[in-house]
Amino acid sequence: MVRDGSVVCPGSDAAVIRIKGDSLPITKAEYAAKQAGEAAPVTAPIPDKYVAFTCDCNGGYVYLDPYEGGKAAITEACRNLACSGAAPLGATDNLNFGNPHYPEIFWQLKESVRGMAEGCRAFNAPVTGGNVSLYNQRGALGAIDPTPTVSVVGLIEKPEHITTSWFKDAGDTIILLGAPVDTADPLQGLGGSALLQTVHGKKTGLPPRVDLAVAQTLHSTLLGLIYTGSAKSAHDCSEGGLAVCLAESCIAQQTGRETPRLIGATVDLSEVKDTRLDALLFGETQNRVVITCKPLDATKVIERAKLMGVPAARIGTVGGDALTVKTPSGEFTAPVAELHDAWWNSIARAMA
Repeated sequence: MVRDGSVVCPGSDAAVIRIKGDSLPITKAEYAAKQAGEAAPVTAPIPDKYVAFTCDCNGGYVYLDPYEGGKAAITEACRNLACSGAAPLGATDNLNFGNPHYPEIFWQLKESVRGMAEGCRAFNAPVTGGNVSLYNQRGALGAIDPTPTVSVVGLIEKPEHITTSWFKDAGDTIILLGAPVDTADPLQGLGGSALLQTVHGKKTGLPPRVDLAVAQTLHSTLLGLIYTGSAKSAHDCSEGGLAVCLAESCIAQQTGRETPRLIGATVDLSEVKDTRLDALLFGETQNRVVITCKPLDATKVIERAKLMGVPAARIGTVGGDALTVKTPSGEFTAPVAELHDAWWNSIARAMA
């Protein structure tokens, strides 16, 4: 990462790099003057640009519903950019599928591309290139999960708009943008979820639906809060649901090599009624973002979000050395040091 302009390194919703103005090619007029041995024309200095990058796809979603899974891939990528303060510029894709000579595999490819195309149009993210990897299957093992990976690049207008996912200061207010659970979904966001696959060993059910119009409203509202300086952090709810989103916000920041910064939070979800506990904590309902703001700004942030048509609720406060979540079924607490250990060392333990 030496001299590459890294501004936000891995751990947040999107990486951010700085492209220095003096690193761009000279203009034609400047080149002509240089060739003629003349003084270069006086031009205004080119400002630095800040570019965000993210890459997403949930192959389990696409396996269960290629159309919704394709929409979810591009929507999550653009939501990650919005959480970082960026608006999409363009996308590229990497379509990984099995043998398209099998009708069901070709159908997966066709439907997922249809979903991705709708998402790209909705977020004004044209696909500028990509590649395809087919025939990814072997004998009785069958095909891989269809995985149309999408990478999206976005532009951050000003350096002060760069936003990261981790909680910042004790006392900050935690706000959930979006509905806690999609009650219109019979599975309440548990279809194809990480909870279902990890705990129960099942890959089944319909994945959470993606409403592109709702997503557009959420993203524009979030960017507005970031541009006005109201949002101090922003992290999208995706794989693992709200509980994982909150945990990552407590533990994801690295201040140096092997040096995590841990900060806890107290979250109150006890007012969310008529919802399954597992769906409330681990359901993967789409179009949700957790943000933090100064306590004095909380009322203003919630009112502005609701004015834009985005559900918003104060759900907690940053601080302490544990993540505590209150629900209608009881209270759950975990020290953030233990959460970080489970998160940071999981791959090493799995390979031991």
